[in-house]
Amino acid sequence: MKQFKMSALNDNKNTNGTATALVVSTPGGPFEVQKVELKDLRPDEIIVRMVATGVCHTDFSSTNGTIPVPTPVIVGHEGSGVVEKVGSEVKHLAEGDHVLLSYPACTTCGPCLKGNPAYCVHGVRMSFGGCRLDGSVPFSKDGKDIHSFFNQSSFAHRSIVNQVCAVKIDKSLPLDILCLLGCGIQTGAGTILNVLKPGIGSSVVVYGVGSVGLAGIMAASKFTPATKIIAVDINDKKLAFAEELGATHTINSRDQDVVKFIRDLTNGEGANCAYDTTGVIKVVHDMIEASAQNAVVASVGSAPQGSKVQIELPEWIGRGMHFTGSCQGSSVPQLFIPALIEFWKQGRFPVDRLIKRYHYTEINKAKDDLHHGDCVKGVLLWDSI
Repeated sequence: MKQFKMSALNDNKNTNGTATALVVSTPGGPFEVQKVELKDLRPDEIIVRMVATGVCHTDFSSTNGTIPVPTPVIVGHEGSGVVEKVGSEVKHLAEGDHVLLSYPACTTCGPCLKGNPAYCVHGVRMSFGGCRLDGSVPFSKDGKDIHSFFNQSSFAHRSIVNQVCAVKIDKSLPLDILCLLGCGIQTGAGTILNVLKPGIGSSVVVYGVGSVGLAGIMAASKFTPATKIIAVDINDKKLAFAEELGATHTINSRDQDVVKFIRDLTNGEGANCAYDTTGVIKVVHDMIEASAQNAVVASVGSAPQGSKVQIELPEWIGRGMHFTGSCQGSSVPQLFIPALIEFWKQGRFPVDRLIKRYHYTEINKAKDDLHHGDCVKGVLLWDSI
């Protein structure tokens, strides 16, 4: 992925106080608790005091070099908190509002204007380039710039955030539960509801049942007419949890032939819909091979740069398959997140069952627990600062 240089617009003003942040200074380096300065607030930005932040695999993929981002950096992209200050152009938010934070978008490119901000022309730069679109950064330490992430950097107890990332919610709602809707949960549920759209009697396969996979399983079981919802993973404990949340069948791919299992289960036809959360090329190939004629399959999980999937073109044409990417579940956060909140309030989308809470200083434990499958969805708490 291309690295972006910061422009001369950067300055080292400290006009908005300081923040306690989890800073990664070098690729693959540890998270360190540091005090950083918040620089100038742009007209289209807000300052948010974080209450809780979801922990996502993307945070770690972006600090270990799998997804290259410039360092030093403050990651975090599932923030939630209270608005402390608003820029002069911000009209839909005010000081004291409670917000959930999601992905950034420019709002002016073709995809944004067509209602597809997840595919914003500038989205990769705004999320992973470490800076604003003009090349400047909102943080510094000892006069040196610190890069941002997703234009929100919510691994900090106070942060400068692009207003586009913010979704206002009622102050009575629990931020330490709903923060996780900003990326992973929205991605899983959105991939089912906005991308795959299973029809009556459909078979759906979800490869990898972390939070993104489980969100899709819950959405498929509660909000679609699919009759077979199949979870694939290598962790029996996670597969059992997937059954509790709506999977009708489970497969441990360490022990079973996934393609044979799915074809046997579907009278030899294969699955109608599927998505992969792992980014593992073999899993993607299995997903394709186990899918039916005219199936719709999607890749969601990030993979190292240069990863390629091989397709037999004549077979692909003959099967009439649709293979697509799904970023953020093709969701518009300001529309989709309020719907997910309503589903949660109605008891139909129990995302609270996925959560394990950590003090922000326990970030490395949260990382290890996620890696070892001891946690589905970590949430960092900041309210003790």
